[in-house]
Amino acid sequence: MHKGDVLGGRFRLDEWLGRGGFGVVWRATDTVLDRQVAVKLLLAEHAADREAVGRFVREAKVAGGLSNPHIVTVHDYGRVVDGDGENHYLVMELVRGRALSAVLKDGLPDHGRALTWMGHVCEALDAAHRNGVIHRDIKPENVMVAEHGDRAKVLDFGIARLLSQSTGLTSTGNVVGTVPYLAPECWSGGTVDGRADLYALGVMLYEVSTGRRPFRADSPYEYMTKHLHETPPRVRGKDPALAELVAQLLAKRPEDRPADAAEVLERLRRIRPGMLRPDDPSPEQLRRRADQAWQRGAEGEAGEAVEILLRLVPDFARICGPADPRTLRTCHDLALWLARDGRRGTAVGLLDALAQEGGAVPEARADARRDLAHWQREAARLGPGPSLALSLRVLLGGGAQGG
Repeated sequence: MHKGDVLGGRFRLDEWLGRGGFGVVWRATDTVLDRQVAVKLLLAEHAADREAVGRFVREAKVAGGLSNPHIVTVHDYGRVVDGDGENHYLVMELVRGRALSAVLKDGLPDHGRALTWMGHVCEALDAAHRNGVIHRDIKPENVMVAEHGDRAKVLDFGIARLLSQSTGLTSTGNVVGTVPYLAPECWSGGTVDGRADLYALGVMLYEVSTGRRPFRADSPYEYMTKHLHETPPRVRGKDPALAELVAQLLAKRPEDRPADAAEVLERLRRIRPGMLRPDDPSPEQLRRRADQAWQRGAEGEAGEAVEILLRLVPDFARICGPADPRTLRTCHDLALWLARDGRRGTAVGLLDALAQEGGAVPEARADARRDLAHWQREAARLGPGPSLALSLRVLLGGGAQGG
């Protein structure tokens, strides 16, 4: 087919957009409704392949029966005969944007935005699974990210199956799907249900968070071995809940994964975005440094304790979170050593802010109020001492200024 050709007397091919394993995609115009659409044409070499044609028809029927804002809508299916033979085509919603696979080639996306996209994939899978359909080929190539980056849509239900027909193998013993994203049960011939899609989602979530897949292999056999037997390194996010969710999605046994896409979506919504850099210290390492600062203060080096903690608090806020108890506890420690270093006025201001911090647990606020009352009395008796231009907001935002 060529630019300007009209399919079914209605869909005019305007611009070639790309090619996949089975078909090519054109931007086209629906001349009846005067709207832009995408047209996927089955490659000519597959026109006589009953399995390829069946996949095309299945995609039209399955996706055409699903209604969700995060599933690419299929409008029509048809076939035309010309001098080159029979051409099968799907008419779909035109999503202006790029496949997630193309986005990832440009580097890691903003983590908050990536988690939003994964939530959209969850919504699509939830809609499909509730309608008795498993996708079986969830991967970045089948997730379209809209051009403004605010939403994602799942496409290509060509190898989807009804849950009542669930199996991981074809009649010839070949696995169905894309090997880096295939759940263990797809390799072993076990029963395949929606939790296989969740496993593939876990692989994608790992990928958008770290820039790499959980498993690297040079052959399908090596992938099979790793999917069946190997546990990948945990994701290092600012929120431990992310690592736990990814680990559960990649569980070897389907029953150890989240129950459904709706549960995954709810958990994703509660995760605080942000990834650790490879050289970032762990929260445990930060706590040990804070303990060392306290020890230096106890040895009479209050000023050195202050210097150490001034550098540590922003790291705690970035890695653990500004409202995390470990972060606020370290802020409290900083206030105490500021006071003992003679900067009582600065310490009082910091303790006052901690006593009012809404994210702190009640016990922590009570501790701050107790120490605040003590150092207010000391500041009134001895004077505020040298000032330091410092606020809790600036500290938790990642910096402090000396004065």
